[in-house]
Amino acid sequence: MESYQALLARAHEKLPPVRTGGERFQVPEPDVMTDGKNTVIRNFQEITGVLRRDPAHVIGFLAKEFGCPGVLDLPRGVLKSRLAKDQIAARLRDYTVKYVICSECKRPDTHLQKEGRLTLLVCEACGAQRPITVRRTVEVEKPRTPVVVGEVYRLTIEDVGRRGDGVAKKEGFVVFVTGATQRGAVVNAKITKVLGNNAYAIVQP
Repeated sequence: MESYQALLARAHEKLPPVRTGGERFQVPEPDVMTDGKNTVIRNFQEITGVLRRDPAHVIGFLAKEFGCPGVLDLPRGVLKSRLAKDQIAARLRDYTVKYVICSECKRPDTHLQKEGRLTLLVCEACGAQRPITVRRTVEVEKPRTPVVVGEVYRLTIEDVGRRGDGVAKKEGFVVFVTGATQRGAVVNAKITKVLGNNAYAIVQP
């Protein structure tokens, strides 16, 4: 009859190898090509397989980060914008840090778990859990210009520029008026273009 130590040794031999923390976890580099105005990640399914994450979740993250639509065409992922490989690789690294790597033991052996409104990153190696914080982006409303292209405004020419255009103001907004050459004149000006803090107009009868 075999000794306990011999049985134990035989049992250990049959166990699958255990991945240690020193092993390198490496996400494949994105294989990127452009197709018109679209960017195609040809090895997208391979990447999500290594990450052990739902492809829809990953493409949704990338689409949000780049502010463009994302489409799954497995094994490919498609982003509706022209993007460089380095940009995509950087965002995939961000995803890995946020949604894959355990913050305690630094292992990738994790999964996502919903707890009410929270999403937890649960480590299968050390048991640690941490909530995934969703970054809220607040859109800064662009200041509205006091003039609109195509509209006609009654303006007073305050000065004449070097090119001979009249210079007027509408609520502090500078308007260059073609055809107005007399300082102090009051004209009907039709807005033709708005650029930054300036607008351009032509005199109307």
